[in-house]
Amino acid sequence: MTKPVRGSKASGALVASSAPRSPWMGILKTCTAYTAGAGAIASLVLWPFLGPHVAGSAAFAVGLVILFFGVSLLIAEAAGRININYALPAFLFTYVFKIFGMGFLVFFSGLPDWVHRPTFMWGAIGALVLWQIGEIRAFSRARLPVFADDEPSPSGGSGK
Repeated sequence: MTKPVRGSKASGALVASSAPRSPWMGILKTCTAYTAGAGAIASLVLWPFLGPHVAGSAAFAVGLVILFFGVSLLIAEAAGRININYALPAFLFTYVFKIFGMGFLVFFSGLPDWVHRPTFMWGAIGALVLWQIGEIRAFSRARLPVFADDEPSPSGGSGK
């Protein structure tokens, strides 16, 4: 007896897989990998040419973006565990909150003296763009349930 290929029945017919319970942790992993990977490479490249303050400023900016944007995905994950219908509204609410929160931190609380401001700004913008690319890619690949049917009907129709 041969083992059926993943995603297929023994007869060779493809079987639809269900959507994951929550896509938020996968999205967080993808976005963090994109942003942290590129930020680490940029900081390592900047270090020998422009010094530790510039490299540290870029790393600090990337870290703040990961922190602020990662928290919203963690909140969506937590809200989704309470009720799956709460996840997306929680994500959208924290999305708006994090933009204003990060802006408030940068404009009103100031930055440490060691931060090279132009590098911090470009590092934050670059990290933000990479994070958004990661989110778009992860959302496009996520298997999100579109219809909230409690029980699928045996005929495949709506059951009406």
